Amino acid sequence: MKRIALRILFVLAVACWATQLWAWNDAGHLTVAKIAYERLNDRQRQTVAKLLSKHPHRDSILLKDRPDGVSENEWMFLRAAVWSDHVRAPKKFPRDEIATHPIHKFHRGPWHYVNFPYHAGQNESALPAQALLGEGDNPTHILEQLELSMNVLKGDAAADTDRVAGISDDENKAVRLCWLFHLMGDLHQPLHVATLVDEMKFPKGAHSDLGGNMVVIRSHIGAPPHKLHGFWDDRMGTDSHYPTVQGLAEMLTHDPHLKSDQLPEFAEHRDFKQWAAESYAAAKATVYRDGHLSFALSDDLDRRRITNDDVPVLPQGAEFTANKLARRRVTLAGYRLAELLKQIVGE
Repeated sequence: MKRIALRILFVLAVACWATQLWAWNDAGHLTVAKIAYERLNDRQRQTVAKLLSKHPHRDSILLKDRPDGVSENEWMFLRAAVWSDHVRAPKKFPRDEIATHPIHKFHRGPWHYVNFPYHAGQNESALPAQALLGEGDNPTHILEQLELSMNVLKGDAAADTDRVAGISDDENKAVRLCWLFHLMGDLHQPLHVATLVDEMKFPKGAHSDLGGNMVVIRSHIGAPPHKLHGFWDDRMGTDSHYPTVQGLAEMLTHDPHLKSDQLPEFAEHRDFKQWAAESYAAAKATVYRDGHLSFALSDDLDRRRITNDDVPVLPQGAEFTANKLARRRVTLAGYRLAELLKQIVGE
């Protein structure tokens, strides 16, 4: 009873720190994985861990900094969700060395998102028929890579055309499993699916804000400017230590409003495109406030055409609403990841 009481006090403490802890960086992705982990039985967890143990970065990334008292299997499971962010090359890393680097060659920037266009003032919230064209010589996006990852992991893919050269089939499956973990979190972040299109404000390229990366806002008076995308990435906190992640996962899954049977979309929407449509609708209504979001251009701030005080402040209550939506999206991502893993390893 004493241990249960202490755990409850910890969860309540996390709830009190919410305005400082909410973010969608490592903490958010680890929380998605922890929610999924708790929804699997021991056999399923062991099978997932066996797949991950073949990963070429098992020791250097998946088992790195394992906390005392946390098993190798659980830590690999959680770290699988952040692996794809940890293989990014530093900004100053020589570009011509990435393709042969043992870690950075696995990075695939365009896989993390898809840019479905949103025009301020449009009435419809349905997913547009076409996304904006992706990057590189072979443009792809998160929806295509989620589908391919599942097909590879279930043995339904004839070949993995995006496989990194020089790795075995088992290693590739472990890599694809990490992508599945991470991209399920990304898919539920609204700005990994939608982008604001405005030819006047963004005259170059695809005329978009690149998923909130071209615009800045302030969460409240006195707060520093944040890129809109970064603001949303920071809805589940920046503390990625295991006790905090464990507390976040428990708080979310014990919230009576976030139980799976209280989330109608969990039962009604069963595939990647439907989940993307949820994020798109959330971006329209909550992120861009149905076209009424006030923002400044990040380029204007960077070039000192405006000051910090010129950057618009979110309306009262907007940050609370954003945190509430983020909690729902992260919880759904965890529930759905568990269901996908059951398809791969069996009930």
